[in-house]
Amino acid sequence: MSVVTEEVCENCNYQGLVEFVNKPGHYLLRCPECDLYQKGYLDSGSSVHYGRDTGTVYEQDYHAHYAKRIPGKKMTAMIRLGAAARYLPARPRILDVGCSVGATLRSAGELGWDASGVDISQAAVDFCRRDGLDAYKVDGFELPFDDDTFDLVTNWHVIEHLPDVMEAVAEWRRVLKPGGILMLETPASNFYKAKKMGLEHAKFWPPDHLYTFNRDNLSSMLDQAGYEMLPTRLIGGLTKLKPNMTLYAMAYRGYRETCRRFNLCKSFELTCRKPAA
Repeated sequence: MSVVTEEVCENCNYQGLVEFVNKPGHYLLRCPECDLYQKGYLDSGSSVHYGRDTGTVYEQDYHAHYAKRIPGKKMTAMIRLGAAARYLPARPRILDVGCSVGATLRSAGELGWDASGVDISQAAVDFCRRDGLDAYKVDGFELPFDDDTFDLVTNWHVIEHLPDVMEAVAEWRRVLKPGGILMLETPASNFYKAKKMGLEHAKFWPPDHLYTFNRDNLSSMLDQAGYEMLPTRLIGGLTKLKPNMTLYAMAYRGYRETCRRFNLCKSFELTCRKPAA
């Protein structure tokens, strides 16, 4: 039986979150009001074990399988950047948070954009630097950049790993220029298969995911953090893509939009903006 707690939702402030037990030593708290899954708490009030030790797991072979898939990941990154391009200057400066093996940095470079990346994994940062990419290791939320530095901040399947979402998005907002864009992708809690199978769909609930969002509750949290929500374009600006990539992008976006309408996508994208000064 699910245990109702007195904990408060980080999005809507609903009190009475329900334990969503994943594995021994790890559970999330689900908000019955807005369906946000957030990290659990021990009876003492201290933060519960956040899944695997992030100080070691990302230094093992976490990124190794990504390195084998760089060509495909670059294609996906190019489509994502194309969707953001309509909001950006001709040669934007971008930051990829959780840059891993640098797929987004590589695609941005091919577009002639000025790209930097950060990651908590020294192995991932070293991999990027060996290929001449501008990457930096970070140990927490604080970024090694001045205020108002970037036109675009991206993070792909990063936000669900973070122990404090609001602190992270505030730091991303700090380094964005006025009018700068934040674009992200994260697993969707309303994914049909996850809803139907619950905890039986174990792959959807890995212990290192401290949050699981839907489009509405994450949009609400970003709005509270001072961002303006923008449409996530189906296609976006593709003028710099080669014809074959444009066709691929249209097929990719069309497929994802169809899946989104029927909650068949296990992840979703959001685009928002730091208000202009």
